[in-house]
Amino acid sequence: MSNAVSKLFNSRFGVRLALPAVVTVGAVGTALAYPQVVSASSPTLAGKTPAQLIESALRPSGRIYSGTIVETSGLGLPTSFVNQLSGGSAPSGLSGLLTQALTSGVTANFWTNHASSLRIQVPSTSGEFDLYASAGSVWEWDSTTNTATDLRLPSGAKAVSHARATASTPPSPSAIADALLSHLPAGAAVTVNSPEYVAGQPAYVLNLAPNDPSSLIGGVRIAVDASTGNVLGVWITPRGSSSAAFSVYYSAVSFKAPSSSVFSFSVPSGATVKTLRPGAVMAPVRRGTTTAPAVTHKSIGTGFSTVEVVTGLPRRPASSSLMSGLLGSGTKVTTAIGQGTVVTTSVATVFIGNNGTLAFGAVPRSVLLADLGQG
Repeated sequence: MSNAVSKLFNSRFGVRLALPAVVTVGAVGTALAYPQVVSASSPTLAGKTPAQLIESALRPSGRIYSGTIVETSGLGLPTSFVNQLSGGSAPSGLSGLLTQALTSGVTANFWTNHASSLRIQVPSTSGEFDLYASAGSVWEWDSTTNTATDLRLPSGAKAVSHARATASTPPSPSAIADALLSHLPAGAAVTVNSPEYVAGQPAYVLNLAPNDPSSLIGGVRIAVDASTGNVLGVWITPRGSSSAAFSVYYSAVSFKAPSSSVFSFSVPSGATVKTLRPGAVMAPVRRGTTTAPAVTHKSIGTGFSTVEVVTGLPRRPASSSLMSGLLGSGTKVTTAIGQGTVVTTSVATVFIGNNGTLAFGAVPRSVLLADLGQG
């Protein structure tokens, strides 16, 4: 599990791919204005340049070992999609967590030792969903259904456990900031706003004005911890709006390693125990082959108008209720890379191909389709 923990908190390449997708499938709720989540008072801090704060954000001097991450947004997903996910009885477990992220918002507590252990807890009005990963053991616990799921899979299926662990947590503020700063357009205006308290910590505030006419992103605020350089919050505003369409921030943080007991899980008495089999989550392999098709990636464009194209993905996306909802609410199109469905939000557009291709970017529909060579 050390790879999974590393991917969640330290990866650069992975979050670069993840940003537009995260923006597209983030929590949906009332748009959150930035001042709503910081303290009314302002700390007194020594002056720093934008370049110094960007350097601190990309290479923090300390680590966050535990805390509470809040994710919220008003992405403007298609109404039919939101209604489909919100209607009926809410699913439980990981599916329920993803639905919650799409239709309302997610608040998650986490603990990590940045080595081999991770715990994520998502409380709800009916109970809590937990993921424990430590010393080769991976468990999901859903108190609402009183069900524990054992995810300890054979060595050949380790990637499935890693992927499931990664999918079970909101993106960290540092992951979003890394992706944004790595795509910062040439000519973007970067300024330092008045410092604020975020999660009780004195923080500098970077303000980014991309000035990219081909991007849906109009502005970004990044709160940087004054002591460690950790990113404590990110707020993304669509072009032409004054309210954040997507935000991820800490409401609490700790820079001390948690006790090992935090990562220990014992199945409660009377709980239902399930074991997740590799065949239930692994993509099918074509008949006559021994390995799955290679997944490839390329980037089109630069800055905040970059479009990422991923090919070789499994061709059964509609088996997921979330994916089927997206497909049903989008528009069918034909491009040079194949037929598929386009879904647009206030800060991103996604193309879901019928042939296992996915393209996404913080761009309008017209820009994405032009990049894909619409036929």
